This record gives sequence, C-alpha cells and structure tokens, in this order.
Amino acid sequence: MSRQLNQLILNVLKSHTPMRDLRSQLDTFGRRELSRASKLRLARIPSETNAFAVTPPKVLPKVSDVMETDPKCRKVTRLVEDPTSVADRISESQTVDSLSEAHTALVKVQGPFSDRQLRSIAEGLAYLKQLGLSSVVVLDHDGWQSVSHFNREGVRIDEDTMELHPWLGKRLAHQRDASVRLGSMETGQRNNMVKQLWRVSGVLSAAGMDPRPYANAIMRIVPENEMPKPSLDLTCGADSLAKRTPLASDDAMDGVYRSLALGQTPIVIPIAMYDDPGADQITQNTNVGAEALRYVCVDANDIMVALAREMAHTKRICTASAPVDEHKRGKVEETQSINLSPLRLMVINREGGLPSHARGGNPHLMINLQSEFNSIRSSFIWSKSHPTALSNMEMIRDCLSYMSSASSGVMVTHRSPRSLIANLITNKAAHSPSLPYRLLANRSDLRHTPTIIRKGLPVRVISDVNQVDHDKLLLLLEASFKRKLNHELYFARLKERLDFVIVTGDYDGLAIVTKEYAPGDDPATDEPIAYLDKFAVLPKLRGSGAVDFLWSALRDEVHGLGLLDALNNNGGRGGYGVGRDLVWKSRIANPVNRWYFERSNGFIRLPPCFGKGPSDPVGDASEWVMFWCDAEQRLAHLAGETLMSPGAMEELLELASASLNFPPPSKTTLPIVAPEEDGRLERWTACLAKIPSAWA
Repeated sequence: MSRQLNQLILNVLKSHTPMRDLRSQLDTFGRRELSRASKLRLARIPSETNAFAVTPPKVLPKVSDVMETDPKCRKVTRLVEDPTSVADRISESQTVDSLSEAHTALVKVQGPFSDRQLRSIAEGLAYLKQLGLSSVVVLDHDGWQSVSHFNREGVRIDEDTMELHPWLGKRLAHQRDASVRLGSMETGQRNNMVKQLWRVSGVLSAAGMDPRPYANAIMRIVPENEMPKPSLDLTCGADSLAKRTPLASDDAMDGVYRSLALGQTPIVIPIAMYDDPGADQITQNTNVGAEALRYVCVDANDIMVALAREMAHTKRICTASAPVDEHKRGKVEETQSINLSPLRLMVINREGGLPSHARGGNPHLMINLQSEFNSIRSSFIWSKSHPTALSNMEMIRDCLSYMSSASSGVMVTHRSPRSLIANLITNKAAHSPSLPYRLLANRSDLRHTPTIIRKGLPVRVISDVNQVDHDKLLLLLEASFKRKLNHELYFARLKERLDFVIVTGDYDGLAIVTKEYAPGDDPATDEPIAYLDKFAVLPKLRGSGAVDFLWSALRDEVHGLGLLDALNNNGGRGGYGVGRDLVWKSRIANPVNRWYFERSNGFIRLPPCFGKGPSDPVGDASEWVMFWCDAEQRLAHLAGETLMSPGAMEELLELASASLNFPPPSKTTLPIVAPEEDGRLERWTACLAKIPSAWA
C-alpha cells in the first residue's frame, strides 16, 4: 500500500465519521457496478493480471516440489516477500473506471502562502480527488486588487488614476487617460497572477495530481441581461448582485469542462475578456494604440460566482471512451457522466473560519444563511484580523444560490487537510453548532476549526396561535413522534398557554414554548416558566443540520436572549430582552436524551410517582428526566464576566479598536445554588406534573 493511500485512510479514520454519514458518502461517491463495456474490456486482460477474470480451476503442484525442481524458485520467494498487495499491483497496471458519475467542487485558494503551506493545501485537494471529488481551483491573493470596475451594462467605470503614478513610471507620466493607466497596471498584476499560477500548478503536480493551468481568460464581461438568473432569490440579494462584475463564460470554458472529463484539475486566475467600446477614441486622443478586446483583472469572488452559475446551468457532461468491439457483433461505447454542478464550495486562506461572538472570537461552526446572514454582518467586529471574512461569506451565499440544496461552503485554513476530508464525508461542522461553547472551549484546535456555510432554512417566530398552520403542525408532530395527537385538546391548551412557536422552512421543524405556572403561583406577580412543550424535525431532515438551526433559534429566544450573538431578524424579540430559564422533560428511555444532556445545564430524575394518576401503580424507578438551560446572561453575571448585549455596540467597537482580544474570564467560582435559584427545582417539578399529555 502506498504511503499516500495509507495517509488518506488514516485521515478518514481520524475524521470520526458516524456510520450514517459514511453510508451517505458511499451512496454519493462510492463505487458503482461496472458498466457492460468495462466488463468486456476486463475480459480481454490476461487472467494473471485481472482480478475480475474467471479461469478454470486446475491442480496446482506442491510448493515443496516447485522449490526442489525449479531453479528459478527465488522468484516465488520474492513474490511472497513483496509487501505490495495484489490489488495495488493491479491498480498500478490497469486503471478501472467504475464511477458512473463524478462530482465537482469550486475551490478558492487565497494566498499568500509559503511553499510548505501550498504543499499542505495540495495534499488536501489530492485526498479529495482520491475520494471522488474533482476540483476547479481559482487563485486569489490578498495583494491583488480589482483595478477595473464595471456597471451592470458591462461598461468600465472611469476612475481617477493619479494615485497609480508611482507604479507607472515616467514613460506614461504625460498620459492622463484612465484606460491607458489602468491597462498598464493590469498588465503588471496579470504577470504576477501567471507566476502564481505556475507555482501552484507545480505544487499540485508534485502532490500526484494532474493540474491544467489556464493563463488566459475563461470569462468575458457582458451586459447584465445576458447573465442567467439565480435559482433561489432568498439567498442572493439584489444588493449583492449589483456589486458583481457581470461575467459570462467564454469559449475557453469548454476547455475547463474537457479537463474535468480527463481527470485533470483546472486552475484559473481572476481575469476576464473585455470588449472596450472606447478603444478607438483612446487611440485618437493619446496617439497610443489601444486594442478593443483586452484582458482585465477582476475580483476572484466574481469569478467564483460566475463559475458556480455556469457550471450549475451546464449541469453535466458525458465523456466517451474508445469503442469496444464485442466479438465483432457491434460496438459498445462506455460513457461516464460528470456532474458539473458544484457539490462543495471551499475557501482556503490564512484567516480560516468566520469569527463568532458566542465562541469568544473562535470560528462559527455552521451558518444558516437564510436566518443568520444579516445579523452576522451587522455585528462583525473582526475587520482587522479577518478583512476578507464577510466578502467570502457573501460570495459563498451568492454561489450557493445557483447550487443544489445539498451543497455547502466551507471556510478553512491551510493547516488541516483532514478538515476537507471530514466535510466531504459528513457535510457537517467539525462539532455540533448547537453544543454550548463551554464544552469545546478547551480544545486546542478550536481556533482553526472550519466554518460550514449552508443555504439553510428560513426561521420564523410566531407568537399568535391564530397564525400557526394547525394542519401542518399536526402532520409534523405525528410524523416526528410517530404517535397520534389529541389535536383538539392540544390546540385548546396552546390558545391559553402559547408563548411562541419557532418554525423552520415550511414546517420542516418546530419548537413550541409555552408559559406555565406551578400550583400556588399568582400569574399577576410570578414570572411564568418557559416550558419547551414540543421539539420536532421531520425524519428526512435528521442529520442535515436542521436540528442545530432550530436549537440555535430557540436559544436566541429564551436562555440566550439579551446577548450580542442572539441578534436575529426571525420575527421574535430580535435579541433584545432578558434571558429566561428553559425547562423540559423527557422519558428516561428516550434515545435523544444524550443529545439533551450535552446541551442542558442540568438534569434531575423526577420522582417515580411523576405523571401517575391516583389509581396507577407506582414502581421503584423513575420514568422521567427533567432538563433545564440556565439564562446565560444570569450565569455571566454570577461569574463576573463582561456582558455583551445588543445595546452595547459602542462598547464593543471601542474594545475592537483597542484590541481584538476579549477580556480574560473571571476566576469566580459559581455557587451550586445561587440565592435566586433556591426552590426553583421544586417549582418546576410541580409545574410539569400538572401539564396534561398531548397524545391520544
């Protein structure tokens, strides 16, 4: 077994992938049954090198007889001692293509990188290639600038270029025309791009890949009306499209498709063809020749969005191998389908994931674009340490609007090729994003954890029970719990007790929180208990991240309320208010309890008599567990930590301008039971005991 394959297997094992995700990955990227043409081709391979050939059995001589009679027995000894397996020898001598469909990824490599860092990136891309994902690489560099700007009609906007004078030299000092100056600047920048192109190509080749560098443009600038429209308007706003350079594929784009069909890795640089309508006028005014068709430097993010759009609209191509003659009775041509619609979108740079307030400046684990994009952008304070984070997130949002719902983006550093493997197999974050930060704070790799970005699901908070779709709610609860709901009794109780309902998608998931009181409470003076009555997601969405999105929205509305990272525009409180304790119960045999244990602040087994009627037999063991999540704002106050609330934006900006390091956590030890928490467990238990069952 080769060292590279050995390292790949080791990285796959270290990704700690659940069995369910492995099955999903094998369904997408796994080997299919050999096509008829492949079987015919294999049948003509000599049987001694063909592991699939069937040969008639024959009587083999004893090994001892061979050793005694054959003077060339040393060859047998060498064959036995050869550590290379039979499968490896066959794979080296005969490549068998049994994939019925190949998948693609769009990768932006955003430098600058050292040679060692580039080798690490190339190693990760080579692993993805071996796992069945072909990449189209777009180069970017923090030092590259898009010196040309274009309006939506595809016409360059003239700008004052006097600031470029030091770079242009005395030869052009007398020329005041903006186009000439910009053209000279673009020529020098394009030369730098080509140098990086060949550098990256050499590193990928050394990693065992087959790179195909494109030093010329594969895109051209066109009017906006010639561009295809996004497939999902919710994730690609008009404000974002208005800032993009209008690009469409040039004839060279067919070469990119052919490279993918041949198993190569296309590498492109951010340049485009531009038909300058004012070139003739420039020639007349300056006596300097100007070509109408020229190369211009554009933003690499615009190239990424254009590639995602063009590849998604092309969808797939089929490549044909040489015809196979089936005993002269006809010709069979083997075809392989390549799915051009990108399945993964990757940004590899030195910044890594997008910082999060909830994680102390460490990266977000997963982002639901449809509900978190605006709040992340409005509360972002890491512009100095992560200057391109927001633009990369916006680019991924625009790209995903053309891609399938199963696609996702990832922002990752160059440090860990294993992160790319784990994302390919699981399509999930490295850790569950709904886990409390305290459980992950001591991990050494948390700072370099990648951020997974998905289209996600829209999240709505409904406080009026009359606005809830009762039919869809009923179908979701019965499909999730696999029980019959006593809907008349249940909806009657919701009319009296409903606090709010969080709905994801078109009732793909929901969380119902009610306002409850314990016996003896006075509703006029006592604060109601926030009780998580139902938490459900459609079975088909389990494992897709929908549960984490729903729990995060629930946290923002209840126990995380009042903190800066709870800002959202879901229709609820918007992050403003005072956090409350959240309480719920679960049967002791519920398989989801482990998930609850990890996300709660505490739990307690309820008495054996809990939930029993006067005539019901009472056993020795408890059948119920009560969980709760403490209000995070209160816990931070007890620990003496600095509170970051939505109303403290000025304080945050001052903190960000002085230093991007958050104040060190307090050494205060939290009491087991704070004075204001005394007696709350008894009150919660009495409250939960009187809540009737919702099931028939």
